Formats: sequence, structure tokens, C-alpha cells
Amino acid sequence: MIDLDCNSIKKEIGKRFKQFREAIGKTQAQLAEELNVYQSTVTNIEVGKTFPGVKYIHYFYETYHLNSNWLLNSSGDIFLTTEDTKSNAVSRLGCHIPKGDPKFERYLELLELMQVPVIEQLILAKLLELKVIASEEIEEYLNFVKGKKRKISTSVVGTPDS
Repeated sequence: MIDLDCNSIKKEIGKRFKQFREAIGKTQAQLAEELNVYQSTVTNIEVGKTFPGVKYIHYFYETYHLNSNWLLNSSGDIFLTTEDTKSNAVSRLGCHIPKGDPKFERYLELLELMQVPVIEQLILAKLLELKVIASEEIEEYLNFVKGKKRKISTSVVGTPDS
């Protein structure tokens, strides 16, 4: 079992949160006003008394391109470029989604939200529920894909020339 010291985690996140606030050139009061919260809320996050809310992390991502992986576990750089965000999100899919596809931006948004562990767990739980609900359709699709692979492999091998 992993022993996590919640207080030290909050303090580390708080230090990075303060770095982020300073990097965007805001005082605690300015950031509190922007978020429509009390200044003490910002202070409590920075000193490690509480975690920043998911909606605020998402807001910082949308507004300032904050890398939530950096904020939560110090992975990567403090800010993401727009191109980094899209290429990282698409590569995490493990497949190609054409940029012209109307669902492309929705896929990206979900993948970006999945950077927050709690949201990732919720999305994965919902996907597992859908997998159970759509089990017949999934099985039919997998059989279809297997059939296509068999056709491709036999056409590649071919028959010997006479």
C-alpha cells in the first residue's frame, strides 16, 4: 500500500500554484478577484491548506495554458503551447482522428480534462459502463475488424504463381 502524506502533497501543489500565479503576473488579490473567490482561498492553496478546485485548474488551462500535470505532480513545463496540447492529446488516443472531423475538438477537450486524475477516473468509469451496455455492438465490431485483418493477410500472402 502506498503511504501518501496528504499535507506534503498539498504543500508541494501550493508551492507550484504560487509559482504559476507569479508567472502570470498576478497578486493573490488579483487572482482571487479573477476567480471570484476570497483572497484567503488563494492563500490557503498556496500554503497547502487546501487543493485548487478542478474547475479552477480547468479555467487556468483554458485561459493560461497551465499544464495540470506540472501543477499536480511537477511533470513537464508550467505552460503548454497550443500545438503541444493538441499533438499530445491526439497521440494519447493511439489512433488518427482527422482534424476535419467535427468530433475532433470534443475528443481533445475530453483528453485534456483527463489530465486531472479525478476526471480521468470518472471518464474511464463511464466508458466501462458503456462497454457493458454496448457489449453486443463491441463484439460485432471486433469480429468485423478480425475479418478485415484476415482478408488483408490472405491478400498479402496471395497464391503462388502457376
